[in-house]
Amino acid sequence: MLRELATHNPWQKFFSLLLAALIWSTVHFGLGQDPRSEEAAGNLRSFQNLPITVLTTASDLTRYEVSPTSVQLTLRGDPNLLERVHAAELEVYVNLTENSPIRIKRRLHVNAPQGLQVVSLQPEEVLVEPRASGPATAR
Repeated sequence: MLRELATHNPWQKFFSLLLAALIWSTVHFGLGQDPRSEEAAGNLRSFQNLPITVLTTASDLTRYEVSPTSVQLTLRGDPNLLERVHAAELEVYVNLTENSPIRIKRRLHVNAPQGLQVVSLQPEEVLVEPRASGPATAR
């Protein structure tokens, strides 16, 4: 009887065992990873007070005010690449090339060096409105 239990449907038993091992290894080595352990391992890096650029069309001469004026960005990637990247290489921008209302909340976009992934961006949206008056400031 025990022999029949072990030899009945061997392919189903083999497949079940293989699937169980695959699920265990996925959870153990990837999905259950704590982000703080990644930061300790050097796979994450945060940048504070990155300025926000306003992207407009060439014909749009309006000056815009963005609130808040800076963001916090966290990137994931190869530790050697993260160590070499400078804040000046990162571009956080709000796209105003489409027709939009006078005052609007807009989603931010990030250009980062190839091989790096954006983990978090705080805030993800900013309030954009035309500047009332005054001299323009270049960024």
